[in-house]
Amino acid sequence: MSSRGIGAVRVLLLGLLLAWFFSPPDWRYAVPIWVPFLVALGLETEFAIVGWLGAGRSGPREQGRAPQLADLERFGWPDEVPDDEDPSFWNSPPVPRPAPTWLRRIAASALVLAFVALVAWGVSIRRGWSSLDRTTQAQVEQVISQQAARVARHTARVRCDSAGRHVGVVQEADGIAEVGGTDAWLTPGICFQLYRLIDHHDSRSFSSTGRAIAVLAHEAWHLHGVADEGVANCYAFQSGVRIGVRLGLSPSRARALMREQFADNASDSASDPRYLVPPGCRNGGHYDLNSGSSQFP
Repeated sequence: MSSRGIGAVRVLLLGLLLAWFFSPPDWRYAVPIWVPFLVALGLETEFAIVGWLGAGRSGPREQGRAPQLADLERFGWPDEVPDDEDPSFWNSPPVPRPAPTWLRRIAASALVLAFVALVAWGVSIRRGWSSLDRTTQAQVEQVISQQAARVARHTARVRCDSAGRHVGVVQEADGIAEVGGTDAWLTPGICFQLYRLIDHHDSRSFSSTGRAIAVLAHEAWHLHGVADEGVANCYAFQSGVRIGVRLGLSPSRARALMREQFADNASDSASDPRYLVPPGCRNGGHYDLNSGSSQFP
């Protein structure tokens, strides 16, 4: 790849990294920090290796004992060689030796990787769930565990899986729970959105807030013993209204959030029909948790 092409790829990579840096927390947590760093490391390693292997292979060299054209262009007088009696021929200052091409490429790669590492450090300590101190994180986990326990009707423990061992982009899940058990895990993005709601009553990100409440309620119904994903979603959209109110939303706001999640269920479940609510998930239907009310969910 040419130097201009390498530069364009680097600019594109850094642009995407900056866009990721300033994206909402739930978007950033959908792409773990090691992914952009690994992409940058792979690209820079490839650039460095190609540059090192390609050093000295710029094309066929001229033959003969006379000064080569590349030497003349590099060290002086590419157009017309001065007469050997010209003082400038003997007294011209020495030309500084430039660093080898492969060394310059490695230095450029190191700078790019250092920038990526700096952005990663800034994200990890200043934004999102990881920016919260351990006391605040523990308090949020305690509050959402209490909400899950009310739905499950037994002791429940909900943890925010910062290490990505249970949920996240690799597992392609925002949450997971033991069916009929006591333990559930949510992604840091979901937890951070719930934190914003609990501590700051922030629901300006309408869809993200509704999604976070629905995920918490969904996993709580798994803890209750519901194994079917579609049924768990149906129940979650209904009980999510009460959870939202207990976390600080007005009843109308909480219901609007869950109605949006219910309306989006068909499109959200297009890639995995297991999460599609069953036909009886409607007002007065088989899965209506409050059949005496005209409101659904």
